[in-house]
Amino acid sequence: MDLTECVISLARSLGVVDTGIADAGAWDDDVLVSRIIPKDERPRALMDNARSVIAIGIPAQRTILATAPSAYYTEHYRTLNSMLDLAAQRIAMELNILGYDAMFVSRDGYQGIEGLRKDPSSFFSHRHSAYLAGLGTFGMNNMLLTEKNGPRIRFTSVITNAELRHGGPMKKQLCTSCMRCMNECPEDAVPSGRYPENMTDKRKCVEYSAILRSKGCSPCGRCIFVCPVGKDANGPLPTDGAVKHIRSYTK
Repeated sequence: MDLTECVISLARSLGVVDTGIADAGAWDDDVLVSRIIPKDERPRALMDNARSVIAIGIPAQRTILATAPSAYYTEHYRTLNSMLDLAAQRIAMELNILGYDAMFVSRDGYQGIEGLRKDPSSFFSHRHSAYLAGLGTFGMNNMLLTEKNGPRIRFTSVITNAELRHGGPMKKQLCTSCMRCMNECPEDAVPSGRYPENMTDKRKCVEYSAILRSKGCSPCGRCIFVCPVGKDANGPLPTDGAVKHIRSYTK
């Protein structure tokens, strides 16, 4: 196997389901991303010799998302974040062992709800890494939609100076403009138009997350659960009785 195949194989062995690679220079060249992402939040601002960005994704289980907001989904969300950070750190470490510069970027680049209240964004956008690596396209709720899991997948990134085979943005649009995410949002934070011309109201999301956190069941997850995009969209779900019972285990 060449280095690119080795990275993908290692990621899969660590529980990663989707792996894509973006050219580190694409943040400067892509029309959508260069307009949205500030220069200080691009790969070469974090590593000046960056050549490639490895985007890795692990899906959220839709059966668990059906109970959201709930303590069950909260624990699932935390587990996914831990798995992603550990996998990304391991990939970066293996590249370091092989003599390359590499650094992983933690899944959440902010300090909890209070940090999001000060600035409802992260210092590095993993969904844009995944977009530039060709793993999906943006939906109306501004989340990245993938063919396998729609928006029900979380990403993180590894930045490296290794020259890896990279993809480019997916050309077909996955979002169907069905408006389900917009109609499901309890805070009316999802716009009726497409990203990036229309942006989700992040502050409404943050304030609702703060309320849910006080009840022990943050984040919300409703807009990604109802999205019909993805091969998992028609999979099995818990009964209404089970959902009600699981939601009762909140503060």
